[in-house]
Amino acid sequence: MAKLRGLTAKVEPHHRYKTPHQIYDIKTQGSGKSPRKIAEATLKKIAGDLKIKPDLSQLKFDKVRETILGSHVLYQQYHAGKPISGAWIRVDVDKDGRVFNIHNDLVSEPAMVKTRKADAKRAATTETKQLSASEAKALAIEAAAPAKGDAVRVVQNESCYYKHNGVPTLSWKVIVKTTPPRSGAKARRPAEWKMYVDARTGAILDKHNLLRFIDGKGRVFDPNPVVTLNDTSLEDYSKIPDKAYTEVVLRDLKKGGFIEGPFVTTKTTRNRVKRTNRDFRFKRTDRAFKEVMVYFHIDRLQRHLQEMGFNNVLNHPIPVNIDGQSDDNSHYSPSDKDLTFGTGGVDDAEDAEIILHEYGHAIQDNQVPGFGQSSEGGAMGEGFGDFLAASFFSDVKPKNMKPTVGNWDATAYSGAEPPFLRRLDSNKQYPKDLRGEVHDDGEIWSACLWELRAALGRATTEKLVIAHHFLLARDSGFEEGANALIAADKNLNKGENESAIRDVFVRRGILPNPKRRGKRAGQPFDEIRHGVRKKSNGHGK
Repeated sequence: MAKLRGLTAKVEPHHRYKTPHQIYDIKTQGSGKSPRKIAEATLKKIAGDLKIKPDLSQLKFDKVRETILGSHVLYQQYHAGKPISGAWIRVDVDKDGRVFNIHNDLVSEPAMVKTRKADAKRAATTETKQLSASEAKALAIEAAAPAKGDAVRVVQNESCYYKHNGVPTLSWKVIVKTTPPRSGAKARRPAEWKMYVDARTGAILDKHNLLRFIDGKGRVFDPNPVVTLNDTSLEDYSKIPDKAYTEVVLRDLKKGGFIEGPFVTTKTTRNRVKRTNRDFRFKRTDRAFKEVMVYFHIDRLQRHLQEMGFNNVLNHPIPVNIDGQSDDNSHYSPSDKDLTFGTGGVDDAEDAEIILHEYGHAIQDNQVPGFGQSSEGGAMGEGFGDFLAASFFSDVKPKNMKPTVGNWDATAYSGAEPPFLRRLDSNKQYPKDLRGEVHDDGEIWSACLWELRAALGRATTEKLVIAHHFLLARDSGFEEGANALIAADKNLNKGENESAIRDVFVRRGILPNPKRRGKRAGQPFDEIRHGVRKKSNGHGK
């Protein structure tokens, strides 16, 4: 643990800049001032520790977000009038005016010195020409490598600084969407490439796909016919009996006759259904049945979130395309803020657990814009989506299906009994069971959340899980997530569940075990053996 000169707190250092990255368990007095003024005073006090200018002239206030935990004050770092992408600091202030948590991703002054030298060198060199917006756009489209026939659209093209190897580098941030034709001979996935193009050399400094995908789709009923009928013999082409359906109330529909309301709209669905009498009682043989499914289940979950106290988490209509992909995948788009479901195998929008999983990505992106920048963060996103779906429907599922998701969707590809997309009761440990694939690694995170649910109950766990997202950053990993859950519990429950939370994450290897000199339960045996040998040779640390 590092120490601060300006505050009494626990500190986790930044891996690159060695400045405070996570500041928590902060001992401060309450204040009646506004959260912004409290945050500003705190930042000035610790500016030396953060290695930024003490007058905060490098920071630009972004917003104050009110949540169940209090107020979250955000600032972004700027240089030469341009934003530094990913350089943010968030100060968390509780309802009594106490700063209880700070997350810092700012670039320290030593790194900024390198940026200023590079800027001065570029300004003094007449031969170096900065790329124009159109040139950067062309390079980004080329890097996106769209296939013949793909629709290509640039949704963002912004001049900024990108932290390349930790040093802000003048760049163009370009987001390119590629959408394959629906009638292609071979189904391909759409993509949403976020790229940073070096404004001087044209090199692609970073490139990754923003779309969140889930393999396997299927969505019907409440949550699906396999669960409702407890019949795992059902397949996509089975005749589904009437008793598998449940008639529900579609609350607060708008007047236009379409299926849209305060939290869901199907406006991105082509040729969507319209009924002026608002009678949308379809069966799965009707395409519009999927519109009803996405509306009812997302609307109900959103109201459930608000009942827990989360009144401002994605509390607006999310556009949904019920069959925008012909393969067995669905995705959430962080750029367009919409959901698209696939139709391979069992249509994804027929399985409520798949719908809630995808909506889970939207929830996280709303709470932490851009969440999932790290591989562990991506796994946390998949694990959270699975937990959200499994936890919401667990009470109505047969015992052998409770720790699984996608039982209807999985009838198209799973040989297990019961069929499932993924499980939440694996014995996976960190880091030995990491595979580098977000869905596989997500089972580590979902298993932890599932254990917490068993220990703390559904209501407490769901509230903690949603709340702790406010304390994460877009590149957070497993350990930061575990510590954020502990911090959220201290805020909401005065820490009464800390022991249970630590127990789960220590046993899974995500938190180090203080009883074993900080070793992790999931450390691979080869690493342990190698470490013992090094120590016996006098080279251990």
